[in-house]
Amino acid sequence: MASIIRASIIGFGNVGRSLFLEAQDNPFIEVAVVSSSKGSVYIRGVREAKAIEALAREGRKLDGYEGLERVDPVEALDNAGVDVAFIAIPPNYDDGEPNISLYRSIVNRGVDIVTADKTVLALDYHGFLSYAAIRGVRVGYTATVAAGIPAIEATRALKYRGVERIEAVLNATTNYILSLMEEGLSYEEAVEKAIKTKLAEPDPRVDTHGWDPAAKLAILLSTLGRRVTIRDIERIPLEEAVDTDKIRKAMNKGLKIKYIAHADLKKEEYRVEPIELPENDPLARTHGIYNTIRYTLEGETVTLSGPVGPAWRTARVMLSEALLIAKP
Repeated sequence: MASIIRASIIGFGNVGRSLFLEAQDNPFIEVAVVSSSKGSVYIRGVREAKAIEALAREGRKLDGYEGLERVDPVEALDNAGVDVAFIAIPPNYDDGEPNISLYRSIVNRGVDIVTADKTVLALDYHGFLSYAAIRGVRVGYTATVAAGIPAIEATRALKYRGVERIEAVLNATTNYILSLMEEGLSYEEAVEKAIKTKLAEPDPRVDTHGWDPAAKLAILLSTLGRRVTIRDIERIPLEEAVDTDKIRKAMNKGLKIKYIAHADLKKEEYRVEPIELPENDPLARTHGIYNTIRYTLEGETVTLSGPVGPAWRTARVMLSEALLIAKP
């Protein structure tokens, strides 16, 4: 591994800002350039580093810095001569753009990728990773699914063990919404509170319509060797299947409703939907920023559970992976 890895950060939202801050304390990673949709900032010295650090700590956008240059992320990483591109941009599960083009352009330049964005892998896992491998580019994606727990690592380890089922709570936003509904809030009130607390985006449908957990499930299944994309996974929107009355009736029966991503690998059935579970089920006990994944294999279950956020934890996972995959 090189003594210092020169890096580009593409995306300056919560994860991108945390990446920059965490990298400042890492002696093995030097951030050479930070990019967003508005342009790029080259970190040429202490002045730029301090300015971007201030923006990150204040939660401000990159265009708040006067030294922003109207240079796109790919041109910027070319100019900066980076080894690894960290990608933390919003997903687009419709046509995959501009994400797909960005990833391929980075691969074409021989730059390794560490990503928290699920778009390309959820839409074309095998195709993209083959494209990267042929060009000698390494792709780290452990931050795309349950970043704080070793979900991808565990799934790789189980690849040839005959996994029959996966059941998982993979989305903190819908988990929070359901917990508020248990307290008596309507679905609309719970969503509004999730938006105000910034756990949900102003348009929360990526979460509440199942796109986020479906993308994560597709990546887990692909890691197991299945050729499954997000388009193969049925999604039942949360608001279509759950209301306060259903929540209350479930609680009266000693049950909890959770938004579950589940896969029956034998039947090739894949779905994201609200499911009633016994209160003592590990999936039912999952709360807040925790995720739980249960694999069924060999007549037994293997369960992973732990915290997956906040953004600084995702950033640390990405930095760790960059160190693991860095070229010598």
